[in-house]
Amino acid sequence: MHVFATVSDMRRIGLVLDLATGAVTEVPSRPEFRDAAVVGRAPTRPFGITWNEREVYVANNRQLLVFDHALAYLRTEATRLQVNTHQLAYRAPYVWAASPWTNSLIAAPVDGASAEPLEFDVFAQRLRPYTQAEGRKDDDRNHLNSLLWTPDRFFVAAHNLGAPSFILCFDAATFRLVSIQSDVGLATHGLAYHGGELFWISTKTGEIRSDRGYRLPLGRAGFARGFAFDGEHFVVAVSEDRTRAERAGGDAWVLVFAKDGGTLLADHHLRGCGSVNDLRLLDAADYAHGVAPLWPAQHTLFGEQLKREAGQGV
Repeated sequence: MHVFATVSDMRRIGLVLDLATGAVTEVPSRPEFRDAAVVGRAPTRPFGITWNEREVYVANNRQLLVFDHALAYLRTEATRLQVNTHQLAYRAPYVWAASPWTNSLIAAPVDGASAEPLEFDVFAQRLRPYTQAEGRKDDDRNHLNSLLWTPDRFFVAAHNLGAPSFILCFDAATFRLVSIQSDVGLATHGLAYHGGELFWISTKTGEIRSDRGYRLPLGRAGFARGFAFDGEHFVVAVSEDRTRAERAGGDAWVLVFAKDGGTLLADHHLRGCGSVNDLRLLDAADYAHGVAPLWPAQHTLFGEQLKREAGQGV
């Protein structure tokens, strides 16, 4: 299996990691990805990842970057997101973005769709047209950072800025609140749903949890963010725990656990990548993503265009 992880070193949008061999291939950044108008945060900050059958989408501050299936850059979408955009999820015809500073989910139409951008106010439970006004850090109520669509529900995780985290569940057709899951830990990141069970990372307590009482300590100190689950294996990124100003430096690790028994199967060290912001499985079912795999199993890595841009082979 391979994962695509967005990283914070500002030289690269992300890394593709072969979980079997540890081989890494870079997805390079570009000068136009740098937003000099961003104040108090990194001018290049790739975060959420999602895709459909034609394109791959990556959030980068206000930008929604578009790549082909070989992860070669195509364009930037017209819809402007918000500074500090977090996770992305695709549900046709939109890419939905978790936007902590606006306490909302922003829906950007993609792939030539004629729909208008939308915004879902999570706490008012109101869907409305999206006006691209700038969000403010001071308006961040609960730091909504992760989202997951299933056929009939969608889930939104609230980090909650030092208070106990919680997870909201909404009806996918009506956008009405179905339930609130409390007792989920601290600084929650990532969501996965499989077999009627919801899983997530409790970052500050360093463990994977579920709504049926599953608990798996990660066993590595650091900041756990980036979560995938193929039904049998959890994949979790753990980065050095640094201040925001220092997150472009330092190392990270990608851990692979067996769900049953919790055995650590792999521990891949990513040197000098800065903090990992998000990750997705590329060539296997990912119940933390909810869309079909980007690549067929046994995909022969990438294409010639990406190799040229990265300046390396595979």
